[in-house]
Amino acid sequence: MYRSILVAFAFSDAGRDALAMAAGLARHHMAKLHIFHALDYKLMNLAPDDDSCELACTEAEERFAREHGDALADVEATFDCRPADPAMEICRLAREREFDLIVMGCHRRKLARIDYTGMTILEKSPCPVLLVPHRDTPAISCADA
Repeated sequence: MYRSILVAFAFSDAGRDALAMAAGLARHHMAKLHIFHALDYKLMNLAPDDDSCELACTEAEERFAREHGDALADVEATFDCRPADPAMEICRLAREREFDLIVMGCHRRKLARIDYTGMTILEKSPCPVLLVPHRDTPAISCADA
């Protein structure tokens, strides 16, 4: 049983598939859903008075609400974004907030071709990780990995 689920979210087809899967799990388990979107980590290096980071975060929050808000109306969900290394921030959030599950999208067919972010989360996660293949991706067996 899951009580709290963390979604590693990107504005992509794979990210939307991961969000849909996580929302379904949250409904089934009556779990809380936390969606995290990493902004470009280069924004961290801006001067303190540069409001580009705040603007980027506001734009991401508005886009998320516009594109996904209605679909999550029946789920206790929060959205958070900030400039960060996505893999390290997801693992940090999972550890600090004691999430039961991380859900993330997967763009590639073979396990051997998972990108840096995915592999880092798989290796460093303090909790189980659910990889959700993009729905246009054919299913593969473990032997194909």
